Amino acid sequence: MGVTSAADTGAIYFRVGEVVHAESNTLQGEEAFYWILSWELGIFACDESRPEKETIEESWDFLLMESLRRLETVRNR
Repeated sequence: MGVTSAADTGAIYFRVGEVVHAESNTLQGEEAFYWILSWELGIFACDESRPEKETIEESWDFLLMESLRRLETVRNR
């Protein structure tokens, strides 16, 4: 799935419902996933492209909860 914001682009890849890779500019893996989920706005485009590599082993629910935790940490500073 391609993701585009006003200032950045990225991609999140899924296999059988699990996130297996994310990338955005120079970031890859979980850090890219967290970066993409921190964007306030974005346009999502779904396709069937496959990643060249799989860099994420955590479950999607862990990734989502960690994304929320990181956003809260930033907002509470």
